[in-house]
Amino acid sequence: MNTSIPSLLITSISKAAANATISPGTLQPWVDDINRRVAEEGKFPKPAVAYMPFSPPPVFWDYKCRKCRFWQGPDSCQVVEGEISPGGWCAIWLPPDDKPAFSWINELLRGDW
Repeated sequence: MNTSIPSLLITSISKAAANATISPGTLQPWVDDINRRVAEEGKFPKPAVAYMPFSPPPVFWDYKCRKCRFWQGPDSCQVVEGEISPGGWCAIWLPPDDKPAFSWINELLRGDW
């Protein structure tokens, strides 16, 4: 998985959107690729996935580390090395399996973001 940050970001977002809307199961091969890479080479260094300790506005506001399938509270990640902020973000953010499509709209309206 030697790809650029924009490529990682586009792949994660497009597969997550397809998985949540038109093609459930689309995400699993991508998750498997990420996990395989981590098993073979270790966790991603923060710069390799454009990690930031905050979620960039406005488009990605909901993509916080604490809402990612790889999150391991209180401050770590299954696939990115080092201390990770719950409000952080990276280019391989993926929603948990149980997160319904477009649930972020209800979370925003409730103030859960």
